[in-house]
Amino acid sequence: MTGADIRAIRQALGLSVIEFGRALGYAGADNTVSVQVRRYEGGQRTIPPWIARLVGMYGRYGVPADLT
Repeated sequence: MTGADIRAIRQALGLSVIEFGRALGYAGADNTVSVQVRRYEGGQRTIPPWIARLVGMYGRYGVPADLT
């Protein structure tokens, strides 16, 4: 999975960077969460296998309502 794949899935789900980061389990300040997701999407950070699997599942099944 590439950063472009993550961005495409996030956009298809209609989620902001912060909402998507929260769904991935990131906590803390909104700025910190958005930076993490943007680094994945921009290719500045290696995408861990668990993130790739989770994003793939979100792409296929959606994000549970209680995670956004």
